[in-house]
Amino acid sequence: MGYKRYTALLLALVLLMASLAGCAPEEEDLPVSSGPQVTLENTGEATGLKMAYTQLDEAYQKALEEIIEKYRADFPETEIILVPCDTEQQAEELLRTGKADLVQVDSGSQPALAGEGLLWNFYPYLQVWREEYGLTNAARQAVYSMGALQAYIMPADFRQEVMFYRADWLDAYNETQEQEEDKLWCRTWGQISAVREKLGEKGRLAIAGKDRLGDYFDTIMWSRAGRGAMINPAAGYFAAGMDEGDTLFATQAAELASERIYLTMNEDVLPGSVDWTEEEALSAFKNGEACMLLADSSYTAELREALPEGALGVEGFTRCDNNRSVFSAGFWGWGISENSGNRETAIHFLTYLTNADNNTHIAKVAGTLPLHGEGLEMEPSLKEGERAAEMRMCQLGNEYQYACRPDMYREESQAFEEEYRRLLKAFLQDEVTQEEMLSQLNGFWQQVYLEQPNTWELKEPEEDEDEESGNE
Repeated sequence: MGYKRYTALLLALVLLMASLAGCAPEEEDLPVSSGPQVTLENTGEATGLKMAYTQLDEAYQKALEEIIEKYRADFPETEIILVPCDTEQQAEELLRTGKADLVQVDSGSQPALAGEGLLWNFYPYLQVWREEYGLTNAARQAVYSMGALQAYIMPADFRQEVMFYRADWLDAYNETQEQEEDKLWCRTWGQISAVREKLGEKGRLAIAGKDRLGDYFDTIMWSRAGRGAMINPAAGYFAAGMDEGDTLFATQAAELASERIYLTMNEDVLPGSVDWTEEEALSAFKNGEACMLLADSSYTAELREALPEGALGVEGFTRCDNNRSVFSAGFWGWGISENSGNRETAIHFLTYLTNADNNTHIAKVAGTLPLHGEGLEMEPSLKEGERAAEMRMCQLGNEYQYACRPDMYREESQAFEEEYRRLLKAFLQDEVTQEEMLSQLNGFWQQVYLEQPNTWELKEPEEDEDEESGNE
């Protein structure tokens, strides 16, 4: 190779590396891929933030106060005041008027508050937050639970069901089995059936079917279909091909879910528990009427105390036989008032509060679930204790995933709830066929989508097109 050619190539390589280096961000503020660029910073100007809350665990509040003090040490011009509220209505009024900058919000209230324009959409700021990429599956679904290009709540903790079971009963049975494949577990819907077949009446499952029947159908359908079959996991009924008209209720996944839920509810659960409340299901499990119980993880300590020592086992939420569980979880967290005059400072503090270091500290002292996957490595003790099963769910991201119903269509979603339960019960009692049930469920959400296709942004933008056009 000639000297001139070599020199030219070397110069080109140097220029290329320099241009790439120039693209690397030096600060925390990364460029947004589309739309106006924002910065995630505290400008140092004198600012007062008010955080309104209705109910905080004592340990969480103490940890929150400690982190506020840390933040003020770094940004002394920012004053943060906690404002207790007696009712959610009082907190909502502070949110509405902007008299509180940050407000404690439950996931159940999010559709109404966001729909009325009371919550600020801080999505662009999360795109420049370096720690966004490390959020757990649960945290990511909570943050983006209102669709594409939208984020209204930063979660603080979650409400999700786990599988409680009589470990003493299963251990006693498994000790009599020489082959591993003959032993009993209760991690999948198929294994639940096996437990009932081998242990008889006491091997049944207790559920709170009165409020959760539709949720169980959802999770089986979603687990079979996978999140990729959805137009957006925030609207889990809408299929990726919704422009062609059908929902997930018109897919094979829904047919398989129908078959599984018919078997489970008619053969595996305790008789009558399809209509039970959670309290009734808990009571039956405590009394030894059932080997298994699907219930909120918050009951772990209560159940451990009620049963003989070593009798309680806890697994993550039930998976399908494809070893995947896609399900919904409730949560609460912090939203920012659309009418706040300090929104940029508020989101800067909120990302500080929920960064991996501070959030892991809160998880350790207050018993919340960590928002960042690295939290379990930073604090290994989180893998023990009453929420150990949920911590394992955080680690097994391929097996435990999240989606939710299209609750952003809140009026339609509320109307659907009663109809959903009615149709499922009629199907379980052979009053309607599988085809009739799925056709009506598909028709309901098909109509919602086709009549209101642009009410909420559900499709993620095509990055190449966005970059070329500069539009969101």
